[in-house]
Amino acid sequence: MDRYRVIERLAKQHSWTRGCELGVWLGVTTFWLMRNTALHMTCVDAWEHQPDNPEYAWQYESIPPDSRATQFTPWDHEANETAFRTGADEWGDRIAIIKGRAMAVIDQIPDASLDFVFHDGDHSHPYVWEEIKAYRSKLKPGGFHIGDDHNWSTVRKSVQSAFGPGNYTVTGKDVWYKQI
Repeated sequence: MDRYRVIERLAKQHSWTRGCELGVWLGVTTFWLMRNTALHMTCVDAWEHQPDNPEYAWQYESIPPDSRATQFTPWDHEANETAFRTGADEWGDRIAIIKGRAMAVIDQIPDASLDFVFHDGDHSHPYVWEEIKAYRSKLKPGGFHIGDDHNWSTVRKSVQSAFGPGNYTVTGKDVWYKQI
């Protein structure tokens, strides 16, 4: 099951109203959730080249080592941002866009305001682990951390560091989640 279907299922099961996606890219997950749930989403992405990020090249300029991809096209951040913003217009105030890196914009999201955070930006370790810890305060009691690409060693190591091995659920196509 794809990440967006897992999130949709959880949203309906738990009657979620607010979520956040960190690392939006073109909006595949967000737009699926807009069409299939009544969620309001906060969408965070920098849509920028990150020469100061040592993990940037293997995530956005070449095939990452743990990826299942067989072909890679470098990202056009400006075109990706434009495509997302154009698509988001259809959903009006159900989508709030914050441009910036997840850790740099965290203060723009109120504490205890989200039912879930979907971590899908920088996939490096310890970045994912630090992001999970930092965004915990943004979750309502009983909220969920969710991510995908658990098959990537860097993501798996971060999630295990955050919650402990076996203390979270992995389902579908390497989607992980943990209720707090």
